[in-house]
Amino acid sequence: MKKTCCLIFIMLMTSCSANQIILQSQFVPSDASLLFKLQENVTVKAANARPSILNAGTHWMQVGFIDQGNVYKAKDQIVIVNSFNVHEGYIVVNDSVVVGYYLPVENTFIESKPTQINIQKLELSNEY
Repeated sequence: MKKTCCLIFIMLMTSCSANQIILQSQFVPSDASLLFKLQENVTVKAANARPSILNAGTHWMQVGFIDQGNVYKAKDQIVIVNSFNVHEGYIVVNDSVVVGYYLPVENTFIESKPTQINIQKLELSNEY
C-alpha cells in the first residue's frame, strides 16, 4: 500500500510539472540598461501558475539577458510567480513579447504563453 501511495504521488507530481517548462539559465547582467513604460495592463500566464498582471504605467529596467530574451525588473511593481513555489520574478521579453519569467533566486527561466506588450521606450535618467 505504501509503495502504491508513493507511486501515485510521483505520477501526480510529474504530470503537474510536465506542462511547465523550467530551464536553468545563464544570466548575463547588462551594462547599458534599457527602460520602458508599460502602456496598458497585461496578463502573463505560465503553465501551472497563477496569472500575473503587469500594471499599466509601470516602469521596467533591463537588468540583463538570458538565451530566451532580455530580462526586465519592475521599478514600481513586484511580480510574483505563484506556481509550485512562490517567487519574485522578472519578465523576459523578446521583440516586445513577454516569453516568460526569470527567477533570480533560482537562476531559472519559466516559459509563459507569449504575450504582446505595448511599451513606451524611455531615456535613462538619474531617478532610475
